[in-house]
Parts: sequence; C-alpha cells; structure tokens
Amino acid sequence: MHVAKPFALLLVNLAVANATGCGDAQACIGTETCITVTRTAPTKTTITTCAPTPTCLRIYQGCTSGGGTEFCCSGYCAATKCRPTDPKWPNCQEDMGYCECDSECCYNNKCVDNFCRKR
Repeated sequence: MHVAKPFALLLVNLAVANATGCGDAQACIGTETCITVTRTAPTKTTITTCAPTPTCLRIYQGCTSGGGTEFCCSGYCAATKCRPTDPKWPNCQEDMGYCECDSECCYNNKCVDNFCRKR
C-alpha cells in the first residue's frame, strides 16, 4: 500500500510531463521527439517541433565496428563511433534532421516535409 501511492504519483507525473506541448503541436507521439532548431540565415529563427526518430545512428553516436544491428547514417563506424563521410558535415542534417531544402541534407538525402530522409 505504501509503495503503491508513490508509484501512482510517479505515473501521473510522467503522464503530465509527456503530455506537455512541443512548439505548435500539443505533444509528440509514439516515435517522435521534441526538437529545437536554431537557424541563423537569413535571420535568426528558433523552431520547436516534433521530429520522427532517426532510422540510423548519427555522427559520434556509439556503434560496433565491423557490423552489428545498429548502423551509422554516414555508413562509417570507426573506434566505436559513427564518423562523418559528407564533406558538408557539420553544416548538413542527417536522417530526420530539420531542413528547408535538399541541399541542407547530408549524403544526398532528400528534404521531405521539412525533414531529411535517408535514401
């Protein structure tokens, strides 16, 4: 009984925290994550929105050299970290990074509905 009340209180707090808004959205759902992007050109703008979860590991995330179940967006894992292979990086967005046009995406990915999509 004494454990049940604190546990119930924790669940209520988590539910309220997860139900909070994200930018113009009421809340992110399922596999989405709330992100904040600051753009500096042509003027400084900050955007907060729900973004789909990436389908691959981003630069400097942990990976297994020689293969494994996870894979790097760049396709290159060295010394247990994903490494960049696009000469535009870090000035480009990886999988599910916020974009306004194709040229903002790494690895010749396409900008679809304001998110870079892995080819």
